[in-house]
Amino acid sequence: MMYSADTMIKPVPLGFVTAYIVKQNGIILIDAEIPGSEEIILGTLKGLGFKPPDVSLIIITHGHQDHVGSAAALQEETGAPIICHSADAGYLENGKQGRLKPCSIVGYFLKFFFNRKKLSEFPPVHPDILIESAFDLRPYGISGRIVPTPGHTKGSVSIVLNSGERFIGDLIFPKIPSGKPGLPFWAEKPEFIMDSIRNICDSTCTRIYPGHGGPYTYYDLYDLMS
Repeated sequence: MMYSADTMIKPVPLGFVTAYIVKQNGIILIDAEIPGSEEIILGTLKGLGFKPPDVSLIIITHGHQDHVGSAAALQEETGAPIICHSADAGYLENGKQGRLKPCSIVGYFLKFFFNRKKLSEFPPVHPDILIESAFDLRPYGISGRIVPTPGHTKGSVSIVLNSGERFIGDLIFPKIPSGKPGLPFWAEKPEFIMDSIRNICDSTCTRIYPGHGGPYTYYDLYDLMS
């Protein structure tokens, strides 16, 4: 568990993917992991001394199964609205992530595994809030905003806290086998990735939390951005 001033961050890892519980004056969930993860996420929340209705917002960074899978169940348990970018809303509503588009050798070989029905479909969920530009989180008790960061998907978003933390979904992937920050294995808009990274990962960052691997600091990204 990480603390920064008035910010509490609790990563909830499950296998290769991590969701996050973030608390300031309110509590938000960032991503929903694979289908069936709701008990682990809510159990972690309860272990921190909170109840499901304390969650004010569920943010989906992009519409892939390992980030949306338990969103419907979490919404039912918490009553919290779900927010995502309009460009990825169709994935959530259809319960299908679409075909992965490789932008690396690793992505090319792994796409055959992750494009399987079992790993690409999930219970559909209707997002309550759709965004296309920056979205202020203060009404939900969080000093920060959601920022579109297209690249991995057309509708990928990141969360920028005023306290310096960044939650970036799959904008950055850990390299194999070093675990150092690298580019995603798959991308719908690869030409946007570096601009998106530079847009939110700057010298004001205190910590960068990806959906896989990490966390990283701004200085960990030096080789990636040079």
